[in-house]
Amino acid sequence: MICVATMGAFSGDGSGCAARLLKKYGAEILSGVHIKMPDSVCDSKLLKRQMEENKKIIEKADRKIYEAAKRIKQGDYPKEGLTIFSHIAGLFGQRLWFYKKTAGYTDQLKINEDCTGCGMCAEICPMKNIIMEKGKPHPGDQCTMCYRCICNCPKQAITLLGSKVIEQYKFENYINLTKM
Repeated sequence: MICVATMGAFSGDGSGCAARLLKKYGAEILSGVHIKMPDSVCDSKLLKRQMEENKKIIEKADRKIYEAAKRIKQGDYPKEGLTIFSHIAGLFGQRLWFYKKTAGYTDQLKINEDCTGCGMCAEICPMKNIIMEKGKPHPGDQCTMCYRCICNCPKQAITLLGSKVIEQYKFENYINLTKM
């Protein structure tokens, strides 16, 4: 199992968190990669940076994902975020700070009337939290705030924290990597 985690405003151990969770279910963790993401949330003005700066961060993240995938294909497994130092940094820099702030969001995903029922959100949700019924998406209660659905909705019809989408951040290699 390979864990890839994103981090933005705070240093943390997203790879380590995912690894510890997956180990509980019997997974063997081979690798971990941390990817810096924009310090913003696309449906909230939280930690906003300028769009050009965010685009550069995303381009760098895209390159890092691609390079990590190439390394893994060659048998060289990165170990980012799997150390005790990362665990401690993540505990104090992220988990304790945000625990109460985000605990109530797992079932708060909103899909508004602008939705055309294209199904992209259900297709790209890594948690399978969005299901299509009668041509319309329906969110469940397992959202991990990855924002893939919000960032990729062609009608900007999905929100979580805010009431409207301000900016969308798309990853060129996400679809390509799922086919590698």
